[in-house]
Amino acid sequence: MTVADILRQVGEQESVALKEHVTLLALARISRYEAECAVFEAKYAESFETFRQRIQAIKHQEDVEADDDLMDWEFAHRALLGWREKLDAIRYAA
Repeated sequence: MTVADILRQVGEQESVALKEHVTLLALARISRYEAECAVFEAKYAESFETFRQRIQAIKHQEDVEADDDLMDWEFAHRALLGWREKLDAIRYAA
């Protein structure tokens, strides 16, 4: 028996089940990256953009921890934006 067979038995369409699945996947990823961003926001008491501008303004001073945090935060920030866009696309997909 396949997943498609089970879905038919319970009266669900494959496309609806798939849309629900990818919606949950996107929401989980959004939650993950929101949590990662929140850690940095709490640590530095500022937004990503403010932190990025501040670190870039003092590039001549070496702060390994801040540089590493900037890379990690930027990854989480971009991933969060990307997954929010994907969620919007999923919601409006046929």
